[in-house]
Amino acid sequence: MNIDKYRHPENNVENFFFERWSSRLFTDKPISRNQILSLFEAARWAPSSSNSQPWKFVYATNDDFREKLNLVLNPFNRKWAIKAPLIILVFSKNQNNGKENRNAKFDTGAAWMSIAIQAKIMGLNTRAMGGIDHEVAHNVSGLSKDEYSSICAIAVGYADPDYDNISENTPSSRMKIDEFIMDKPLNH
Repeated sequence: MNIDKYRHPENNVENFFFERWSSRLFTDKPISRNQILSLFEAARWAPSSSNSQPWKFVYATNDDFREKLNLVLNPFNRKWAIKAPLIILVFSKNQNNGKENRNAKFDTGAAWMSIAIQAKIMGLNTRAMGGIDHEVAHNVSGLSKDEYSSICAIAVGYADPDYDNISENTPSSRMKIDEFIMDKPLNH
């Protein structure tokens, strides 16, 4: 894919940041167990408050459990994500040492980004999906709602080589930096 057609960094940044994007079209080419473990190894090293590492990932590839994970996805996501060879459910632990972990979802986001960047480096594509049934996610994973929050699902695989010809599957543009940073307080 010619990423320059879609994305233009404004400042110096490593290519894998702007070349990473969330595909909706995947091939059904399998991912090896070693590749899967490399993705989770990247997540393992993500930063977290008090080193709590509050993330929990539940995954499946192509077995009966995968069919259950597919049911977590809403109908729109399910129609295309079932072709991806790997589905991951993402959870964050609600407490750390008996206290509310206010940073758990933030830290879990760092772990997800580590997976996304590692996937890009490995030639894989990812797409996080908020469109899931959180109740079903807890049911199929067996994780307690009291102990864990269901966050999202992630499809992982090889991007379909024809993705450049399908408009809904091309990389999106980004906000300008000055739209999301502040270097001084707002005047009220």
